Amino acid sequence: MKENPNLAPAYQKMLSRAEAAKNDTLSQRIDTAIETAIDLKELSRDEAENIGDYLLRDLQDAAKFIVSTEQALVDWIKFDLELIEEQLLNMFSLMVDQSKLELDNLAERAHQAMEWHAGEITGLGTLYCASCNKAIHFKKPDYIPTCPNCESTLFVRTLD
Repeated sequence: MKENPNLAPAYQKMLSRAEAAKNDTLSQRIDTAIETAIDLKELSRDEAENIGDYLLRDLQDAAKFIVSTEQALVDWIKFDLELIEEQLLNMFSLMVDQSKLELDNLAERAHQAMEWHAGEITGLGTLYCASCNKAIHFKKPDYIPTCPNCESTLFVRTLD
């Protein structure tokens, strides 16, 4: 997938819109943010839906981590919170809380193995190469690169 420099900032904008939406569920909030981006011609339908999928994946993964380990969001992110813009962290935290509340309704999906692939966009946190376990830290939404150590394209998060 060719990187579009407008898509990583669109992830943060979609997070902000989803957080501000008044819908009932996290999925509905993200759907509203997707439709807004399409209506405003900021993104194509495919781009908006991909970013919405990435956002939902990241929020559900953070909520799953917090529920299953009873640890804080800082432990999921795995780096110093001072490096993250306060507004982005607040939005992400609020949306993770929403996702935590919905986790019971998404139990089957939440128990599936979560995978991240090079070329996708991810939000805050640390991903680990599935081949060599190299950590890659994301302090803002950005494209997932190939592993700088072994060039693998598959990444995971760990719960430890």
